[in-house]
Amino acid sequence: MAITLGEITRELTEKVLAPAKAEAENILKNARLDADRILAASKEEAERVCETVRREADNLRKQMNVDMDTAARNFMIMVEERLERAIVDPEIENSLRPLLSDREFLGKMIEDLLAGFNLHGGHEHRIEVLLPEAKKDELEAWFMEKFRNRAVNPITIRFTDKISFGFKLGIGGAGNHINFSDGLVQVFSEFCSPRFRKHFFTRKES
Repeated sequence: MAITLGEITRELTEKVLAPAKAEAENILKNARLDADRILAASKEEAERVCETVRREADNLRKQMNVDMDTAARNFMIMVEERLERAIVDPEIENSLRPLLSDREFLGKMIEDLLAGFNLHGGHEHRIEVLLPEAKKDELEAWFMEKFRNRAVNPITIRFTDKISFGFKLGIGGAGNHINFSDGLVQVFSEFCSPRFRKHFFTRKES
């Protein structure tokens, strides 16, 4: 029996085109579902990345603020310290230098110190006094005469260019001396610095 064109068309439609169309629709549906899943995942990942970036940026901003506050505080401390050194130290030195360069005052100081040394057993040691080399012509003969017989053991008077004013005193050969030169400037500076800061800086000290 002859097959008509209509039958062939119907058979193609039912057995080939219809399943192909259904498969295509299924593939397209699955593709849309996959695309939606990928889009949702991408959107979630993008939000996660954005949140991470925001959090890191916020942390970085906070750290930068802390660093800037620390840098500003350190800078102010540095300025205060330099200002102290520029004002307090020179003023104290200018006040002490004339006094510690006066021959009579030096003699009285050393005399009192030697008395204290002898009271506490210093007479058992040779006392060494260091004086400024620049003052040698002025002080040498006077000091040698003044302290020739002031202690049981002789006193060694030495002049050094490491001192510009005042004197240093210690046990001969021990290598350590009490600094009555720039050491006094440092002591008075440490004493005056808190008062200087109190009157000239409003920052509270911790």
